[in-house]
Amino acid sequence: MLFAILAIWFGYKKGRDTGRNPFLWAAICGSVFVGLQMLVAVGAGVMIAFGVEFADWDESLYDTYSWLISLITVVISFVGLFFIFRFLDRHPRIEPSAEPPLPPTFFDDEGTT
Repeated sequence: MLFAILAIWFGYKKGRDTGRNPFLWAAICGSVFVGLQMLVAVGAGVMIAFGVEFADWDESLYDTYSWLISLITVVISFVGLFFIFRFLDRHPRIEPSAEPPLPPTFFDDEGTT
């Protein structure tokens, strides 16, 4: 839970510092952190369920390896946040102007053109 709050806070700060919408990036960082954990845990559960059903694995396999699955989910969540923070560290690209700049003006000693 602490890591999810920190992900939201750092997403807000990085979004704000680079001129992006900080609330949107805070929501994206929090959603990615929690969402990746859920996806990996559900994927591991489905894989173990298929193994139990079709390969005669032990039914307590998920309980036995729950600490490993939790560790893997946290690591994958941090990797996902790393890529988001890496994207946020780049400043938005400034689009070139459609019109050319005005020509320079040169003044003589009297201040006229």
